[in-house]
Parts: sequence; C-alpha cells; structure tokens
Amino acid sequence: MDFNLIHLYKAIYIVNWSKFSIDADTPRLKYLQLEDYLSRLIRTKKLLMGSRLPSVSEASKVFPVSRDTVLAAYRSLQDKGLISAQAGKGYYVASYGTSSKLKVFILFDAMNQYKETLYRSLLYHLGKGYETDIAFHYYNEKLFHTLVETNKNDYHFFILMPHFHTDVTETIRLVPPHKLLLLDAFPETLGTGYAAVYQDFMKDVYSGLQSLLNALCKYDSLTVIYNDRFQFMPGALINGIRSFASDFGMPLNFSCEFDFSRTSEGKCYMAISDRDLAELIKSAHQKNLTIGKEIGLLSFDDTPLKEVLAGGITTITTDFSLMGRQAAKLIREGKMEQIPNRSHVVFRNSL
Repeated sequence: MDFNLIHLYKAIYIVNWSKFSIDADTPRLKYLQLEDYLSRLIRTKKLLMGSRLPSVSEASKVFPVSRDTVLAAYRSLQDKGLISAQAGKGYYVASYGTSSKLKVFILFDAMNQYKETLYRSLLYHLGKGYETDIAFHYYNEKLFHTLVETNKNDYHFFILMPHFHTDVTETIRLVPPHKLLLLDAFPETLGTGYAAVYQDFMKDVYSGLQSLLNALCKYDSLTVIYNDRFQFMPGALINGIRSFASDFGMPLNFSCEFDFSRTSEGKCYMAISDRDLAELIKSAHQKNLTIGKEIGLLSFDDTPLKEVLAGGITTITTDFSLMGRQAAKLIREGKMEQIPNRSHVVFRNSL
C-alpha cells in the first residue's frame, strides 16, 4: 500500500473528519472555518508530516462544503506554508508551522506623521506571527502596478493603499481577495468581496464641518488649499465640503495653487497638506494676523505636531491608530469585511 495513503488512513482514524461542521452563527467565512480546522490538526500533529489530504472532490463529500470552499481553504494553507500541492497527486502536509511567520507586503502612498501612527498601530496589533515589508508608490500608478506585480507571489498577505484618481482595480485584482486588505480608500468598482478599513471622506468631512459651524461663522468664507499633483485629494472629500457649504450658506473657494501673499483677515483656510499649513502660518505671522481671531486655520488629518503648532490647529481626522488595529484584526481573523473608520474633530485655538 502507498506510504502516503497509509498516513491518510491513520489521519482519518485519529482525526475523525466528521467532527468538523460549519458554524452558521459566526460571520467567519466557510473556507476560513475549514482552514482553521485543518490548520489546528496540522499544528497539533494530528495530521502527520507528508500525509496526503483528501482531494478537493473527496473533501467536498467528507465536509459539508462546496468544492470552491475546499479549494480556497487549501490555497490559504498553501500560502501559509502548511501544505503543498504536487501536480497530479494532491495536497500534502508540508510543515507544522510552529516557527514560520506570515510575510505581509504593505504598500502605502507616502510616509508622513499620521501614516506612521497607522503603521505602528498595524504592526503592534498584528503581533509577532507576522513579518512585514513596506514600500511607497507616491501616487505613481505605474510604480503601484510594478510593485504589486513583482511581489504578488512572494507574500502571504498584501495591504494596499489605492490612493488614485484613476481606476486601478486591474492592478488590485492581481492579488487574490483572500490575501488582500485595502486601507484608507476603497474603490467602488471592486465590489464587496474584499477586506477593507477605509475613510468615508464625504460623510466625515461634512459632519466635521457641521460640528464646527459656530466657529466657522466668525469668518467671511472658507478657502480649501490643496495640490492635486503631489497628493491624493479624494473626490468624495471635495463633494462633502461643497455639500456643507451649499447647505449652510458658507462662501467657498478651492485653490490648487494658492498665492500665500493673499492671505487676508476675516477668512478661514483649510489646508490639506502639512506643507500648505506651514505656509499659511508663516503668512499669518508675516501679516501680524492673530490665528483663531483675525484668521481661521483648519487642517485635515491630525498629528502630534498640530497639537502644539501655532497654539494648536483644529483638525478633522480619522483615527489612524484605530484603523491599524481594525486592519490587523481583519487579517488575523481572516474576515472579508469593509469597515468605515471612525472620524472626529479635534477643536483647538486656530478657529
């Protein structure tokens, strides 16, 4: 009798496959429940090294799941190095997984203070079982595609930040959904079959501005300053600001190339980038304008520096620490959910 078949029969005898059942009361996907079960058997050595697992067809009969569910579970176990596939022969236990770490490829748009908060939180909550590499695409679609394409077979999991004004779903789909989490932005064209922790830009900025309405009413108008050549300015963010201004009668201006020499009394300015915020503060000081009284300053995305800069800058911000924690939880638990991250206003002296 074939050696591997002997091990298979041993495994069936020891394990008793019929003990596995789907828990319909949990949101955890069926293939992940099957993966958890098989992974537990392998790690506790109830399935021996070199043992052949049931074929996809056999497993779909033994377990109360479809062939697609079995195949997804086997592929995930392959990605983690616990089993291997031999062409024409089937799937075999390749490792007990006692010391292996899952390799995660993280692709951010750029690194700054609030992204560092996100990154540190993500790494902390992933824990010691993961090994991470990070890269940056700097809003360059070709670089984004190249980094995904060249690394797609070298990692167990991918965390992508798709901050682009164009459709990059073709690149995103190079990574199987069960190996992917989207962070901060979620392209609507992808559908719901992906894990994501994202900002609801339109809702968040509208709610934030509305909560600041009394402070904003001290000023004649609101000018939003951003540079769309060097940063990602979500269309939903612009739409949320426009909706607020229209609903509450706030005169509104958008400026991609603002002339800081024109900073003037009685106006409120919202800077999207830290560079533009610094230029506004410098301009106010040069003109002897008191920030928070003669001129208002507002920023998007909070950082520790904004807490002390110019006596404190008011911000509308998502919780980047929470974003990292929620992303890590989805990865560790294998959940394919889309979670809008929590946003809030930090009111300081600049308004």
